[in-house]
Amino acid sequence: MRERDLGTAAAPVLAWAGAAAFLSCLLVRKVAPYPRWDLLACLGFSAVAFLAWWLRATGRWRSRLGRDVPPALGLRAGRRWWPSMRNLHAALAGFILFIPFALLIFSASDNTPQLAAIARHHYRFAPVTIMKIHHSYRNQSKTGTTYRSLVTVEAPGDGTHGKALRLKGTVTTSDRLTTGHRLTGGLYAPDAPSLGIILTSRLQLASLLGGPTSPGEMGGLALFSIVPLAVFLISAKDKSEPMTPESVLGDARVRRLRVHIAGAAAGQCRTAPDPKKPSQGPRTALSPALRLSSPEGSCDLYIDRCLDPQALAAALEGRAGWLYWAPKAEDPPDWCVEALLVLDDDRYVYGVTPLGSAADARQGEPVDLPLPDARPLRAVGPYALWQPAVHGPGMYGFGLGFLAVCLIVAGVGYGAGPVFGMCFTAAVGGPVAGLLLIQRRRTVFLRRLAGEPG
Repeated sequence: MRERDLGTAAAPVLAWAGAAAFLSCLLVRKVAPYPRWDLLACLGFSAVAFLAWWLRATGRWRSRLGRDVPPALGLRAGRRWWPSMRNLHAALAGFILFIPFALLIFSASDNTPQLAAIARHHYRFAPVTIMKIHHSYRNQSKTGTTYRSLVTVEAPGDGTHGKALRLKGTVTTSDRLTTGHRLTGGLYAPDAPSLGIILTSRLQLASLLGGPTSPGEMGGLALFSIVPLAVFLISAKDKSEPMTPESVLGDARVRRLRVHIAGAAAGQCRTAPDPKKPSQGPRTALSPALRLSSPEGSCDLYIDRCLDPQALAAALEGRAGWLYWAPKAEDPPDWCVEALLVLDDDRYVYGVTPLGSAADARQGEPVDLPLPDARPLRAVGPYALWQPAVHGPGMYGFGLGFLAVCLIVAGVGYGAGPVFGMCFTAAVGGPVAGLLLIQRRRTVFLRRLAGEPG
């Protein structure tokens, strides 16, 4: 449950701290011998924190930090309708986790057996000249055209005999290479020419030798982060205020109805077309709902799809409040309109409610906004964050992705072999498969609750 207690609130903070430490370790030391014990320690720390959160969220463990979060820390978060921001927060979380994963891939691709072997000798970095181009591959992408070439270069010797060395290596350039072209430099071992040469720039040299991530990669990640973070901040600011009947319904002709929470439900919710895409027509979705009873009959308040209606209805069963909505005469009776349920204890639930046909339409009573006796509202809770029937099977995909990252950090598939490719695929595909499975399981759960076949 989304309890505002210190134990449940501290666990995600610690898990994100482990992810931040993982990123810091890669920034400070990009290439290091496998297994990377520093990175494994960060992953283990995050795993333990997530396990603690899971045990606390499912009620299997009662921590000593079970008291409420101080109001100064939880007041504003408790006033906002959190589910409406879940997609925005999920996108931000996925983007933030992608940054250390991208750095890990950069690190793993550079941390080759060839580099380790050269580093064990008296290595040297010096400008080289291309003597022969064996083959060259042209790669076309949206960002431009690059050429990856296998070449033989001439590099200075060890300084004892002064004899130049002929070494093989691969290089990626933006222009097609020609024989005699001079490259800025390469890393090689003069006393072991059979190891070949790593053609790189001086800016990347420090990161290959155990130093921090190169300035180019840091700058690229920084530029890549600006737009998503700016979009998040702008979008979050628009949804930072608590909902009220005025903010939800505006200046429309508002009605209200005295209701009691009677239980949980689910059904097909049909809403008006998106104003930005009117050609797509009304939108229909299977959604959870709170069943409301009133003197004029029962009705449903459809709520956000991520919420567990059974847990929410159990926490609110029997409570009374006012349901506010603004019907429009031109809307079809099977359409749903925005509604706000304000309980007597000044908590609210946001959702949509169907208008109903002329025979069974709820009349309620007209009300003028703003309300003269309105008090500050706070979002109702707790929310069931962990739903075993929905999230349990889907978490296997996330577990597979996490295990794949651990294997990459441990050095499995070292040298960019097929095992490394399998780990990379699992690290990306596991969470995607988990999300798809969670969506499928949620649909099955709601169909069962609505009484629909499988």
